[in-house]
Amino acid sequence: MPRSRGRIDVAEVREGGVQMPLETLVDGYSFFVGTDATTLGPEGGLYHRDTRHLSSLAVDVVGATVTPIGETLDAANARTVTLATAGPSVNEMHDQNVPKHTELVVERRQSVHEGAGYAETVALSNHSASPTSLTVRVRFAVDFADLFEVRGFGSDVDRTVRTSVGDRSVTFRYDFETADGERVSRTSLVSFAAIPDDLSSTTATFSLRVGPQETAELPFAVRVGESGESAEASGASLPTRTPPVSIPAVETGDPQYDAVFERAAADLTALTTETPQGPVPLAGTPWFVTPFGRDALLTAHQTVGVAPELVEGTLRYFAAHRGRDDVASTGEQPGKLFHEIRHGELAARNRVPHTPYFGTVDATPLWVTLLAEACRWRGDDSLATELADALADALAWILRTSDDTTDDPFLYYGDDGVLDHNAWKDTADSVRFADGTVADRPLALAEVQGYAASALDEGATLLERLAAAEGVETETEHPLSTYRDRAAAIERAFDEEFWLPERSFYGLAKQGDGRIVDAVTSNVGHCLWTGTIPESRADSVASTFADGPLSSGWGVRTMSPDDAGYSPVSYHAGGVWPHDTSLVALGLSRYGYGDAAERLATDVLDATAHLAHDRLPELYCGFGDDRAPVEYPAACTPQAWAAGAPFAFLRASFDVSADGDGVSAGRTPARFAPRAVDVFGAVRS
Repeated sequence: MPRSRGRIDVAEVREGGVQMPLETLVDGYSFFVGTDATTLGPEGGLYHRDTRHLSSLAVDVVGATVTPIGETLDAANARTVTLATAGPSVNEMHDQNVPKHTELVVERRQSVHEGAGYAETVALSNHSASPTSLTVRVRFAVDFADLFEVRGFGSDVDRTVRTSVGDRSVTFRYDFETADGERVSRTSLVSFAAIPDDLSSTTATFSLRVGPQETAELPFAVRVGESGESAEASGASLPTRTPPVSIPAVETGDPQYDAVFERAAADLTALTTETPQGPVPLAGTPWFVTPFGRDALLTAHQTVGVAPELVEGTLRYFAAHRGRDDVASTGEQPGKLFHEIRHGELAARNRVPHTPYFGTVDATPLWVTLLAEACRWRGDDSLATELADALADALAWILRTSDDTTDDPFLYYGDDGVLDHNAWKDTADSVRFADGTVADRPLALAEVQGYAASALDEGATLLERLAAAEGVETETEHPLSTYRDRAAAIERAFDEEFWLPERSFYGLAKQGDGRIVDAVTSNVGHCLWTGTIPESRADSVASTFADGPLSSGWGVRTMSPDDAGYSPVSYHAGGVWPHDTSLVALGLSRYGYGDAAERLATDVLDATAHLAHDRLPELYCGFGDDRAPVEYPAACTPQAWAAGAPFAFLRASFDVSADGDGVSAGRTPARFAPRAVDVFGAVRS
């Protein structure tokens, strides 16, 4: 990782250096992480909009050694950690007896609240026949570090944090100046419901008297303030926000599956924030709690039939933040959608390019296809009418990018000095030939061509329909027929150049030198989803996913184990991503392979029986189904498009589609109760 203004390799940071925490509590832009149930560790703390508002927290019972004995995830933003004096030593042999009865049980009830902060209640229960006196110390610190610094990006920022100690609270404040000369403040306020016996800028001490079989509670909170706002004391409770989206319950007929859908809905809600344009999903914890173009748009695609407000908010938000100018430092271009936006100090000082950073080749076409899909589900084009200018800008950007090469119609990306790759497999070694050789940029990825062709065709059709039915004449850079012709050219060239006769499959990518990257990967399944693959090739492609090398038994591997670059413990070259598998399932369903789509769906949902909290992580390892699935060591959990996957699986299994006549199901799956499809609304049989 660089220590200066050089390449900011986010993908490298994901895999190296930072130990990913086991548990994260999240509520919109606010999240709390720790390396274990009671320890924050060097990367842990309370974060809000990319600033760490609490860097250290410890609760000690003086004179007693309590260890964690259990943990309950009560919600995506709340958990209860139980500690007791009984630990592993109860089964050790010593010269003296080791007590196997604990008289002190401690519960730490923790929660995080978007824009408000972190709340905790320490409950101490005396399970003895006599009163007991306890001394409790709460230790804390605040550094206001930028999230990029925590992840390993070096900076020369020298922070002076001012503190003020009151009778039951401590205020921390830090001021800095943005690149535009604006003065900004960050504040954290640690406040206690009871007045401590002793309070300093680092420690609060309480003396408690707890009766026999009674419980004493010690509530406290850490409030956050930004942009000049003050985090004011008002006791130790924090407000609970109104859920930003409403996702209906799913009744599958399988209790395990129902639990997965319930957790997925809760995670999606927790990972959604309100914006002036409506609700928008944030990518995932711990280090990606911010809007990402690709992640948000694919999450909205997955949930288009169950969370319309999320879809509409996402479309409006990214339209409002689309590129307007050519800015080399951030990759901004007119009509282009951004990859990632950050709100911390380094972004405000222009020390990182995420203001926003536009390093993605696929977000713009995904926005167009989402708009077309949303109109189908809504049954009208009013949303397209509202966003017609953004649609025209997006189509123009796709065509211009396609024109950047002279010998083919594909969309390429090169080296922008920030990320190694501008598509979803963005780690440095994720694009490999079958012999394991890492491919060189510029690259045209298979799935990007599918997104682009679909966007050009569907976007032109939308604009044509608006002009014919609603009289909305939208100015475009080219005649609509030009966009359709380019879509057809991309599809023809993709089939001619990417097809690998010796493997009966399509290649992963085309290099700038004309060579096709011949690895067998999951990327091609996205081309089933977009309808890019000719019917004549569909059987061969589908079988590779259904019962071929890409099928792990727990979902779709990102790379075939027949290729030299494969590893089951690999972020992008062998691991299984639920979101990736869900798009493949939608593609199989689109081409009429409903049984195969349902099998992929149940493979992934069955995997949750072996994973924590009935929750799908970002990815798990690509081992076969002769062993239980193993979570990838640095998987982000929860993550929006992993939480969106179950809803896409349900849609694929029932072959649910929408058009001007309504919503319909094309098949009845074996593993889901017929009533499960009701989540999509009024369905015609």
